[in-house]
Amino acid sequence: MNLLPWLLDWPPSPATIAVFVVLTTLSVGTLVVFGGAVDDGTDENVTVEEVDLTVALNEELSFPDGENGTVQTCMASGTPGDSISVLGDVVVEIPPDSGRGYAAERSATVEVSLAHTDETTTATVEGPGRETMDVFWILEDDETLSVGDTETVQVRVRIDGSRVTRATRNVTVQEGSRSYDC
Repeated sequence: MNLLPWLLDWPPSPATIAVFVVLTTLSVGTLVVFGGAVDDGTDENVTVEEVDLTVALNEELSFPDGENGTVQTCMASGTPGDSISVLGDVVVEIPPDSGRGYAAERSATVEVSLAHTDETTTATVEGPGRETMDVFWILEDDETLSVGDTETVQVRVRIDGSRVTRATRNVTVQEGSRSYDC
């Protein structure tokens, strides 16, 4: 099919003009509708610099010994019984100008999760710069982990709901304990 005679047929007929206007409108409309769609910028300038986390499992549920059924006031430390604790720090670097205006946002949400569960703990870090998120997370033991297992810790950084970077670390599940000072 040769389009040249059709294009050179001047003056164009009203039907030709209508087809041209409809095709142009559809093309411009497509650009307008989908022109703003961008990916989430994975690994673009914002980085997870350090993940220093420990995962501890305490499978024993114990209480301090009381004397003759009396009530005591005690201070407990360590991982609660029948629980998993995730403790440590995550260091995030948000550069002053990351190319997408993150410096203007000045904060990011850091999410920490374990691969075997759907639960997540989050914290907000203020940027730009190098920021540390202190992680103190206690989960109920779902009986899927054992001491000595390797667990994957997932860290995601989000700005305005879009994930901008992520990191994973494998950690060995340690035996947790709980002590009481009465």
